[in-house]
Amino acid sequence: MKRSLVGAVAVAMALLFTPAAHADGDTFTSVPLPFFWPDAELRDLDADDAGDVWIAGAQGAYCVSLGSGCTLFSPGNPVVRRWNGSSWKEYPLKGWTGQGPMDTVTAWGGETWIAGTRIPEQTDYLARFDGTAFRKVEKPNRGALNTIHTGPAGTWLSHFGVDESGHWVHRRTGSTWTGYDFPLNTLNDLQALTATDAWAVGSRFVGPGPEVVPTMAHFDGSTWTAVTPPPIPASISSTFLRVAPVGPNDVWALARRDLAHWNGTDWTVIPLPREFTAGRDLAVDGNGDPWVTPFTGARVPYRYSGGTWHPATIPSGKVMSYITAVPGTSTIWGVAHSGGYVDPMVLKNG
Repeated sequence: MKRSLVGAVAVAMALLFTPAAHADGDTFTSVPLPFFWPDAELRDLDADDAGDVWIAGAQGAYCVSLGSGCTLFSPGNPVVRRWNGSSWKEYPLKGWTGQGPMDTVTAWGGETWIAGTRIPEQTDYLARFDGTAFRKVEKPNRGALNTIHTGPAGTWLSHFGVDESGHWVHRRTGSTWTGYDFPLNTLNDLQALTATDAWAVGSRFVGPGPEVVPTMAHFDGSTWTAVTPPPIPASISSTFLRVAPVGPNDVWALARRDLAHWNGTDWTVIPLPREFTAGRDLAVDGNGDPWVTPFTGARVPYRYSGGTWHPATIPSGKVMSYITAVPGTSTIWGVAHSGGYVDPMVLKNG
């Protein structure tokens, strides 16, 4: 690593910087979507450094029940759309067959990747955007795809299972994949500040039982190294879900019940709002304020500023699940839905 991240660990309840004012930034309004066949859902979104926003999901899902279960069933067809500042645009998905949702979209620096599951084949679909269409890319591993992330440190994949060299985490190198030794047992998120400053979070087992502890690792451009995490207790569900590096000594990480901040020397652990049963997603805006969405409990995102959690306002009857920050701005986009992950809506603050 370029710097030592092992230092004294402090558990505190206050933020370590003075936030900027947010005015109307805590109010979200709807961005009109194109027509989707019911039932539709949105599973992911991402904003790139050019200011475009991508969404991914499915449309046209149905279940016809004649007794118990679904006698006739379809998971729907994939949805991928790009917001260019004024409208949503659709692109061809080359190499896609069958039905199924698009689960993930990730974009940065002219690179946009998507991943989904084709049904009934139960096989992964991985594709890269070439400017006019998404074109299928072969995975480096036969195991099921777990995560995909692209950013200043490149495009990374993780799998459930290892390749012939024992690797389950790979980075795109030209037109091939390169495997890396990785110090975590699971990978939930990977985000980079630069090509030599990337962070990954997940969990590792602490013994023969089911308990795990949140863990994290840092990439210096060549090697992944485990980082001493904040003191969050082990449990069967204790893991880091998201990470957001903002500066060389400014990193946020979301666990199920806590938000953690690294200032280059110490960790600050901040309990999530009492309305949260668990957290789901994390984004940090251009003012340096972290936003967290709930997995269960609350229905709105909360912004942490000045040592206090501030609930946002979203349209009535909706629950916000995933969020993304437009780089270099105070703008946050989010995906919301009604109960049961139907009737999707895209929201934007300000």
